[in-house]
Amino acid sequence: MKPGELIQSRYRLIRRLGAGASGAVWHAKNELIDRDVALKVMKPEVAEDDIALQRFFNEAKASGRVRNQSIVEILDLGQAEDGSPFLVFELLDGEGLDTYLNREGLMPPERALELFVGVARALNLAHTQGVIHRDLKPANIFIHRTLTGERVAKILDFGISRVSDTGHNFSLTRTGMVVGSPAYMSPEQASGREDLDGRADVWSLGVVLFECLTGTLPHEAANYNALMVRILTQDVDPVMTRKVDLPANFCAIVDSCLKREREQRTPNAEMVAAQMEAVLRELRAVRFRAAGRRASDRVQGPFRRRASDFQPPAENTLTPATPATPVVAPSRLPRKRVMFLAAVIGVFVGLIAVVVGMVLMRRQ
Repeated sequence: MKPGELIQSRYRLIRRLGAGASGAVWHAKNELIDRDVALKVMKPEVAEDDIALQRFFNEAKASGRVRNQSIVEILDLGQAEDGSPFLVFELLDGEGLDTYLNREGLMPPERALELFVGVARALNLAHTQGVIHRDLKPANIFIHRTLTGERVAKILDFGISRVSDTGHNFSLTRTGMVVGSPAYMSPEQASGREDLDGRADVWSLGVVLFECLTGTLPHEAANYNALMVRILTQDVDPVMTRKVDLPANFCAIVDSCLKREREQRTPNAEMVAAQMEAVLRELRAVRFRAAGRRASDRVQGPFRRRASDFQPPAENTLTPATPATPVVAPSRLPRKRVMFLAAVIGVFVGLIAVVVGMVLMRRQ
C-alpha cells in the first residue's frame, strides 16, 4: 500500500506509522466524515493463517467490548480490496511507554501513579467483562496527549487476550503454546495453565510498574528457558532493594502485585487502582506543603525572624549600663526669619490703616 491510496473508497492513507511481520499501521483519514484515524492493516498472506486472523478479529472484539478512556477505541473493522483485513482505531498523539523508558530510563513515582491508576481501572473493567489481556507490557501501553494537553496511558493490542463469550473461552493458542511476552508473564501463565484470571494481568502490571520505577525487570536471564525457570521458582526482589529512595507505600503496592503465588497477590486491579490513588494523594499533599514552605521563605526573605528574637531578656541577666539618649528640644525658627515675618505683617497692617483713613475722609 502507498500514501494516497483509498481503502473501501473512504479511508485515504496519509503516512505509515509503523510496520511489523504481520502488517502495518497507517495514519489515515476517513473521507466521509473528515476524521483522522489509525488504520491497522494485516498482510494478505498472514491472513491465511487461521490463528493469526482470529487474533486480529479478537482484538476488535475485545477493544470494542471494553469502553474506557485508558483503552484505545476501535472504530471500524473491514477488508481492503486486495483481501487484507483492517482495523480502524482512534488516532493517538504521543509515544509508547517503551519509547519513553528507552529515552528516560525511569519514570517519576508521581507521574507513574497518575498514568497507571487509569490503566488499573481499565484492566479491572476488562476483567469484569470477561477479557484478560495476557500481554501487558510497555510496548502495549501508549502515553497519549489529549486535546486539552492531559496525558492518558492507553492499553493497546488485545490480540492475544482471552475473551469469555457465552461460556466459551477463545484462548487463541495452539496445543502446547505459551503466549505473551516472557519477561512480563505471570508464573501461572508461564507454566501454561488454562485457568488464567485477572490476577495474571495484575502481575504484568506489577512488572511494568517495577520497570518504570527502577529501570530494571524483576526477572532477567540469559535465555528464554532460564527466564521461565526464574519466574516459576524464585520470588521477586522487593522494589526498594533496586532503588532505595522510592515511596515505601508505593513499593508495597508493586511488591504485592508480584507475589509468585497468585492467592497471595493483590486480588484484583480495582484494589491496585484504589491503593495507588491513595498514595498519589499523599505524594501531592507532601509536594504542596513543601511548595508552600518554599513560597513563604521567598516572601519573608531577610525579614524572617526567629521566635527567640522577640523574647525579653532573662530577669537575672546583667547588662552593662548605657547612657541615656538625650532628648532634643524642637528647634526654634531662625531670628532673621522672625524679623522678616514681623516686617511683612507691619506693612500689611499699615496699608489697611491708610485705606480706612481715605475712606473716612471722603465721607466727610
